[in-house]
Amino acid sequence: MFAATAVLVAVVAVAAACGSDSDRPEGAVDTELCPFPLVVTVTSKAGEAVGTTALRFDFAGPSRIVLRNATTGRTAQLDSSGSHAVDTRTGSITFRGHQVWYWAGGDQVPFMTTDGTGSLVAPTFVLDPGSSRASVVDPCARVAPARPSTRPRATHAPWRLPAYALSRIAYAGLTPLLGRLVRHDHVHLDVVVNGRKVTVPAGVGLAEPVDGGPCPAGSQLQGDCVTHHIYAAAVANSPLHTHSASGLIHVEPDRPGTYTLGQFFDEWGVRLDSRCIGGYCAGKGKELRAYLDGHRIGGDPRRIVLGNRQEIALIFGSQGDFADIPTYRGGWPGLGCGGKGEPSC
Repeated sequence: MFAATAVLVAVVAVAAACGSDSDRPEGAVDTELCPFPLVVTVTSKAGEAVGTTALRFDFAGPSRIVLRNATTGRTAQLDSSGSHAVDTRTGSITFRGHQVWYWAGGDQVPFMTTDGTGSLVAPTFVLDPGSSRASVVDPCARVAPARPSTRPRATHAPWRLPAYALSRIAYAGLTPLLGRLVRHDHVHLDVVVNGRKVTVPAGVGLAEPVDGGPCPAGSQLQGDCVTHHIYAAAVANSPLHTHSASGLIHVEPDRPGTYTLGQFFDEWGVRLDSRCIGGYCAGKGKELRAYLDGHRIGGDPRRIVLGNRQEIALIFGSQGDFADIPTYRGGWPGLGCGGKGEPSC
């Protein structure tokens, strides 16, 4: 329901005349993604290419993106020099070379580059990566006063959303979405420290989360909807993210892959290993235990592979804190699709 790839209609349009420029010299100002106002100016040279729009992207040919920190004046430049082609029989789009990706709406904030050849296969625009190699771009880090740290926080709870969300997504080894979802599953995570529940915040894995308010009237009050605050990304979606503070983790990739609890904690920016969670480490009669669907599991909890309708509980404390293992009764947003043994999405 909250996927980044909700619009699935391709509209083909003739691009500007050969050699013409489409400039936005004043730039667009994004005030939410970075710890400072970010000015984004896009200048495109479409040439004779046939432009097209698919999902949240406009394909208009080579372009230049200039980033500016409105506080310090520091700038950085990205050049998207690649090309694209539209198969007029099917509507599929093939992209080649060096592409800088940003959503056509909003402030056109870049979040990723690809190098090589790939395609979005019509009619639903499933991503075929082909030979393309993806790299996360954090525009905030490019023009920050100093290079931001990606070191996970070893502090006491609460753990709010980290700054430089795209840098954290990259640190987790995750790739923001380009194509239609090939999987949509849900995991519920409980974190309990010394007998107190720790909130898993809304917006983990969302580059610039925006509060869209409650679910539409008539929706069932379950899953994310119980919180009355549903967040969606304005810039980019990681395959692992939270839309609310319900503890639900959405697994929504656009390409096949295995996703782990460790990756989620990495993009959240919170330390997790076999002994520690955040600033809490085993010792002096206390320990960290992990439970999957009510059963204790050994080893490093980072290695837990995320499936569908799992209840994961991470509990730190002394012996008495493990008497009551959390269970999830909030209701699942959907049946799940694209995972092992599930129907395709």
